[in-house]
Amino acid sequence: MTIKDLQPNVVWSNFYGLTQVPRPSKHEEKISDFLKNYLTDLGFEVEQDASKNIIANIPASCGLENAPVTILQAHMDMVCVAEEGYNYNPLTDAIKLIRTEDFLKAEGTSLGADNGVGVAEILYIAKNHETFSHGEIKIIFTVDEEQGMSGAINIDAKHFQGAEFLINCDSEIWDEIVVGSAGSVRIDFTRKINFVTPEENFTNAFSIKIFGLRGGHSGIEIGANRANALKGMKHFLHLLEGKGKFQLANFSGGEASNVIPNSAESLIVTNLDEKILRDGEEIFKTNFKKIFGEGEPNFKIEISQVEVPKKVFCEKDFADFMNLLELIHSGVYTMNRNIPGQVESSSNLAIIQLQEDNLRINLFPRSNVSELLEKFVKLNATLAKVTDFEIKCSKPSPAWNFNPDSRLIKIMSEVFEQQNNFKPKIHTTHAGLECAYFLTKNPALDVVSIGTTNENIHSPKEKLHLKTVAPQVNLITETLQKISASEKNV
Repeated sequence: MTIKDLQPNVVWSNFYGLTQVPRPSKHEEKISDFLKNYLTDLGFEVEQDASKNIIANIPASCGLENAPVTILQAHMDMVCVAEEGYNYNPLTDAIKLIRTEDFLKAEGTSLGADNGVGVAEILYIAKNHETFSHGEIKIIFTVDEEQGMSGAINIDAKHFQGAEFLINCDSEIWDEIVVGSAGSVRIDFTRKINFVTPEENFTNAFSIKIFGLRGGHSGIEIGANRANALKGMKHFLHLLEGKGKFQLANFSGGEASNVIPNSAESLIVTNLDEKILRDGEEIFKTNFKKIFGEGEPNFKIEISQVEVPKKVFCEKDFADFMNLLELIHSGVYTMNRNIPGQVESSSNLAIIQLQEDNLRINLFPRSNVSELLEKFVKLNATLAKVTDFEIKCSKPSPAWNFNPDSRLIKIMSEVFEQQNNFKPKIHTTHAGLECAYFLTKNPALDVVSIGTTNENIHSPKEKLHLKTVAPQVNLITETLQKISASEKNV
């Protein structure tokens, strides 16, 4: 079945139903029950596990019982945010939809097209499965994708056994097929700082601020040559070291592990006069522009003289801190060898916090190859050792590595080209997807991720491109038909 005249209305009622049920991450009880009841009413065998994941089985079309089993998967939770001053309680309030000819938006809040449209499309296919030929289809709707992926982590591996293909419906551009995602690990360097009083002849103190940088997502936008404010501050202080002596009283910046820091500030005590700092500021601006060009048009550095603080880092702690900042890698590390132009591994120097005498430096490496995450852990453990910092690493999340022998990529690419008269883009994403966890439960799965075009997700400006809904449904149904006509692997 290729529904050439399919309009967004076919999934409208399903998506509208989802928007009327509150579904913030960690609070999926109501939406899980809604989905269980919907699929049960359609006559399918449905399981709701302890995490509130939903698993349903659609029997194969008559005569296709031996065709490969395909999993259709999406997550039921959403990021709930509202415009400042908008009255919205994500635990109780429905989403108010605004529909134009081209877009679907929400009044004052995030829309939840991520990943509600994927869920709605799968519900539509389930309701209409008798109109096209297919092998056995398993539906999996997970919880908590947005805040920890606990649904994907905790779902029983038995639900993935016997399946050959998995189509994840959680990507954001309709003409792309995602074929890999990044794993990650959180690394924290910590140290108790020994403070001393400033040297007697150090009578000047300066606050230094770097701000106005673009920042952005530390995975998706890490390859866009965006400046890291923490690294920038380190470079400015290094430049000052060549002009005279100073002591450090404070250094901070960054807001989250997965965000490239767009601002940083430091406080130094010195015998240098303000003119030397101003000269250094001009040199820094010139160097910064040579490196980043027009890519950081709103970059600012601000220096102001302030009152001399009562305490500063001792000499060794300051030296070790500066050495660690110099040695930490932040930015792209390797590029994908199979898909040109795709980032394979990276690291984001994300947060530096000084709370009383406790200094914390957060680093967030990512990689589409799990072995490279292990390399990052070992490398940074060595850096911590040589600079006298303590280090703690989270358990790495798994990577989904590109499979150049994927049958599903070939089938879906051919279907897409036949339906749209051009080839889809094949690429990996340098962010995390649930697919990586599913592959730990069945490494033999052949996996892709697709989705409608959704702009400004996780924000009140989120909108769905309505014209991309029909092509996604057509792509999935025709792919299921192609799969059913292929031989099952034994």
